[in-house]
Amino acid sequence: MNSISATTASQRICAAVTPANSLSRIRTKARALFNSLHIRKQPATELLTIINELGGNILRHAGRGEICVEMLIQEGRLGFRIVATDSGPGIADIKKASQPGFSEDNGLGLGLSGITNLSDKVQIDNLLPHGTRVEVIKWLSP
Repeated sequence: MNSISATTASQRICAAVTPANSLSRIRTKARALFNSLHIRKQPATELLTIINELGGNILRHAGRGEICVEMLIQEGRLGFRIVATDSGPGIADIKKASQPGFSEDNGLGLGLSGITNLSDKVQIDNLLPHGTRVEVIKWLSP
């Protein structure tokens, strides 16, 4: 498992994703982080959509997990790394699961492909013996 290379700044938040709190904690923390950094509405909405999709996948396929969001600065650009981890069954075929329309649970199949469309980089790793780690990088326009 290789992390996507970027310089991490000091702003980092994490929250558990569980059936009890659903996605409310991470969404609240992320929204507060984006507001404190004066992130424009469109990129903030795109980042929250990525968080929602990752969290929804955690709840549907693993039941619980964690999402962390951290601010990145690289060559004067501002961006965010979003990392979702869980200890579920993993993804049998990552390439197939990333294609538009693919769903293991009769969903729309837009989750991972939608995340890819909203992001600059996505890395998906199965963790052994169980689990999945999805790392997303999204750079903001100046």
